[in-house]
Amino acid sequence: MPQLKTVFCVIDPLTDNQRALARAGDIALGAKARLHIYVCMAPPTGVSGQQREPALRAEAARYEAWIQQLAQPHVDQGLKVVTEVECKDDWRDAIAPAAKRANADLIVKGSFRRTALRRRLLKTGDWTLLRTAKVPVLLVKRDEVQRLQKVLVSLNLNAKDTKHEALTEAVIAYAKFAAKATGAELHAVNAYSDSLKFVHPPDLARRLGIERAHAHVAQGSPDKVVAEVAENLGNPLVIIGSLSRRGIGGVAVGNTAERILDSIESDVLCIVRPRSGS
Repeated sequence: MPQLKTVFCVIDPLTDNQRALARAGDIALGAKARLHIYVCMAPPTGVSGQQREPALRAEAARYEAWIQQLAQPHVDQGLKVVTEVECKDDWRDAIAPAAKRANADLIVKGSFRRTALRRRLLKTGDWTLLRTAKVPVLLVKRDEVQRLQKVLVSLNLNAKDTKHEALTEAVIAYAKFAAKATGAELHAVNAYSDSLKFVHPPDLARRLGIERAHAHVAQGSPDKVVAEVAENLGNPLVIIGSLSRRGIGGVAVGNTAERILDSIESDVLCIVRPRSGS
């Protein structure tokens, strides 16, 4: 079963609403894990030469003071908290390496729904993270931290190759872990493209050891099927798997994980595994 020793939280420097930090702190407290709070600042603009280093130190000190304020309530709860301020030209590319340095077991980041056009035009932090992260990524979209009532895991039992089978097992393990740790009700959903790939609900239920009524099967694209089931369940935590890769294949728009992310209001836990050749 998964173990959480370090929860890595990405701070958004452009807002005071740190929904990811609230969720990360709650998870770290429950798992008795270390909380690593990370913010990436942009290099100071309009300064050069001998003024650059003092300006950089002053800006870093300002961020450090701010992040310490954010961390204090979690320290007061008894959590072991580490804070980190880094300066990089592109914060998107900095997150995964920073999480690796911190020996993170989980990355928690704020997110929100984007239109297909914005997803196509922008290199988002979510886009980059889902392709570069080596550990699961929790993308938080809901402001309130409430007791988890339901977990919905999205599977593709038709994928039989070695990489997808390993991904499926990892996703199931995390779903069971999340449900057991929180006392939440576990549900599963499997979309299929045509009748030849129909998945029998009892087979899906047996694969996870859940009640037949908690196994949801429907024909259609995964994003639409998951969105419909999630809405009917009251927007539970949705757990999905993603095979990451770089190069031309990695930049292709339309990644299933991202389409699901943009189609639902729920928080999404993405279990990332490398694809062959990445």
